[in-house]
Amino acid sequence: MRPSALTQFRTLASEAILDAVRRRIIAAIAVVSLLSLMLVDTCTTCSGGEVVVNGQVRQIAAIAGWTGAVTYAVLGLWSIVLAGVLASEHLAQTLADGSATLALARPVGRGTFAFARLAGSLVIALATGAVLLGGTALFLSARSGLPMRPALMAGVSCAVGAVTLAALAMTASLYLPRIATVMLVFVATGAVTLANLLGMFRDDSGGAMGAIDRFGPPLCTSIALALSPWIDEVRVPGSPLEIAIRHGVWALASIVLLWAVFRRVELRD
Repeated sequence: MRPSALTQFRTLASEAILDAVRRRIIAAIAVVSLLSLMLVDTCTTCSGGEVVVNGQVRQIAAIAGWTGAVTYAVLGLWSIVLAGVLASEHLAQTLADGSATLALARPVGRGTFAFARLAGSLVIALATGAVLLGGTALFLSARSGLPMRPALMAGVSCAVGAVTLAALAMTASLYLPRIATVMLVFVATGAVTLANLLGMFRDDSGGAMGAIDRFGPPLCTSIALALSPWIDEVRVPGSPLEIAIRHGVWALASIVLLWAVFRRVELRD
């Protein structure tokens, strides 16, 4: 009896997760994540005292929202980048070593196989992001008094962004070498983040950066929107509904693109 597509997906996704865990980069990710949490732990203990901002003395507690939002956003963007880096080889490697050919020789659909590999890399990336962002949110809530709900919404936004970047990186890896795909992940994330920041702090953002901010995936904008209760001074261009819809459309379109491209990839014997 032929197994259902869902059963096949679960089996292949489990294999993909194990493959991801066995990769040497996981050890480096664990170390970096631990060091990041230790740094956040150290920084959030400094919730008292004074700092000088534009020549004015201000209490650290008064700018806790800004420092917390910047810290959380940086770690959130790192989690998104991590998803892209892990996905940059997770499907392409199976084509190089022939395991994709063996799997697809059975009655397994190409879409099922590709989505399982994507899910495998995302499980590791999202689990790492959950630990980083969850720990950061707890530190900020306990020591700076920042509410947890904005952090939760920003975490969801990071997860959607991770899906988008991972699917796009996995698609690009079918045509580009791994190092080129990884570099593309960093460049693309940096460009989108810069465009989003220019859109938030400049009223006349135009040209290529303006187009990326208006039509590209709102990786940084969506995080800033979710954390806006912490930083009321920031102007986030666009309505929350429009940003949410664009975020979801990019994630869905990225997955569909991966499916469409992988269907046309020629497998090696």
